[in-house]
Amino acid sequence: MGDSNPTPRISVHQALGGGPVADVLLWRKYCGGVVILASATTLWYLFEIAGYNFLSFVANVLLLLVVILFFWAKSASLLNRPLPPLPNLEISEKTVGKVADELQVWINYALSIAHDIAIGRNLKLFLKVKFCLSINRAFSIGLIQNVKGLFLVYQFP
Repeated sequence: MGDSNPTPRISVHQALGGGPVADVLLWRKYCGGVVILASATTLWYLFEIAGYNFLSFVANVLLLLVVILFFWAKSASLLNRPLPPLPNLEISEKTVGKVADELQVWINYALSIAHDIAIGRNLKLFLKVKFCLSINRAFSIGLIQNVKGLFLVYQFP
C-alpha cells in the first residue's frame, strides 16, 4: 500500500541547518532574535521612514568610531593604561597608482558610453541600459518588499 522505504522526517531545525542560525530563526535563542529584530527595525526606520541614506550612515558610524578611539586613547594616557590596539594602516604609493590607473580606464569607458547614449548615436545601447536599469529598479523594489516581509516574520515568534 505504501512505500517500502518511507522518507525520513526531519525537523524544521535540521532543515535550517541545525546550528545557531536555526536557533535564532526559530526563536530558541531569544537574545539573537531580539537583536536581529531590533537592528532590522532600526535600519528600516532610518532608511525608509527618516530618509537617511547609506553613505551618510556609514560616515557617521566611522566618525563615532574615531571619537570613541580618541576618548579611549585620552583616558588611557590619563589613567596610565595601555593605548587601544590599532594596527598601522598604510597603503603603498605603488598600490594607489595601480588603483588610480585602473579606475581612470573604467571611468573613461563609462563616460564614453554615457556620451554615446546622450548624443543618441547608439539606440541599441540606450535600450540595453534602459532595460538593465529597469530590471535593477524592479529587483530593488522586490528586495524592499522581502525585507518588509522578513520584518513581519520576525515580529511574530
